[in-house]
Amino acid sequence: MTFIQLKKIVAVIIWLLLAAYGFWLIITNQQSISLNLLFVETMPLNSGLIVVLSFVLGCLVGIVAALFVWHVLTLRWQLRQAQKELATLRKQYVKPPVDSSLP
Repeated sequence: MTFIQLKKIVAVIIWLLLAAYGFWLIITNQQSISLNLLFVETMPLNSGLIVVLSFVLGCLVGIVAALFVWHVLTLRWQLRQAQKELATLRKQYVKPPVDSSLP
């Protein structure tokens, strides 16, 4: 068994434990609560479900934000590399000034 396979197995086990914890949280917290979300008031929902949904929504927002930041950073790195390459090309092709005073 290779390290990569072992890593995948551990990841699957962690995801299954996280899902089991979410189901346990929903089952054990049966209190109904209603939320007032600024302009929208929700109907009474299971408090465990609200906790799990807020966790999932927070994870998704975090992933989207991280992907956006990562994309911007890679573009910035590519721009710096292009600017360095352009500077070296300009140095290579600089011609000395022509002296027009010589006959």
